[in-house]
Amino acid sequence: MTRFQETTVYGTVLIGNAGGDHVFIIRTSRAVDDWFGAIVEVRSDCWSGKMKGCSFMRGELRGFANDVRQLHRTLLGIAKLDPIEPNVTLTLTGDGKGHVRVEGLARNRFETRNSLAFDFEIDQTFLMGLAEGLERADPAD
Repeated sequence: MTRFQETTVYGTVLIGNAGGDHVFIIRTSRAVDDWFGAIVEVRSDCWSGKMKGCSFMRGELRGFANDVRQLHRTLLGIAKLDPIEPNVTLTLTGDGKGHVRVEGLARNRFETRNSLAFDFEIDQTFLMGLAEGLERADPAD
């Protein structure tokens, strides 16, 4: 647990490059009734957004980590994060050659149509670190 600009941080996940296109998930609360809070930041091309009131159910990030590990093994296929509270949805698609496309949609409030659709590419070398970060942010305890 660390502090992030006056917020207690229970885990972080970086998908992409912090200085470029990325999705950054910052877990900000302990699990209560199997739910925990997070801040999600997205940057893609010239667009960016940050949501502070995101929620994930315990096991959602960990399940995504399992899919990411499988994608790392084969380099071909899909890993999906499709949470019950879909503030952010992600699809990682491997082409079998080491390139991984990251596609997603971020939305702060579900009752409006405001959203940020994004699409960027990462290298397969990011996948193991991503899986480990997801597991640290959503431990099995």
